[in-house]
Amino acid sequence: MFNSSKKDQSIQPINSNNLLGRATNITGDIKCDGDIRIDGVLLGNLIVSGKLIVGEYAEITGDIKANHSEVFGKIKGKIVVDELLSIRSNGYVEGDIFAGNLQIEASAKFNGVCHMSQKANVIDIKKDDKKLNDIAKAK
Repeated sequence: MFNSSKKDQSIQPINSNNLLGRATNITGDIKCDGDIRIDGVLLGNLIVSGKLIVGEYAEITGDIKANHSEVFGKIKGKIVVDELLSIRSNGYVEGDIFAGNLQIEASAKFNGVCHMSQKANVIDIKKDDKKLNDIAKAK
């Protein structure tokens, strides 16, 4: 019953799409080995090996590292994107940007310093526990 005639089946990694829903609040760091869409609230750092979409109602307070990103919501923190970072018309970014390419739509808001190069410089994203805890207590 429990024995399988199939020999040594290996599990292959799947490039997955992940979703943090609108009614979800997370305090802590997230590492994603695929693509992810954030529509909820994240208080922590985010490392994404694929594409990051920050939805219209999303709020992220923390540092971000991604390969490609589109921002429709709100981010407070450092953003490092290897390829294209697009800040859409409803997007709001407060913090420094390190990006290979940058696209900002006319009514988007960006407060910070932008650093661009062919490929974004590697930036060590370290969690500032005191800063994040203070923000969490204020909410």
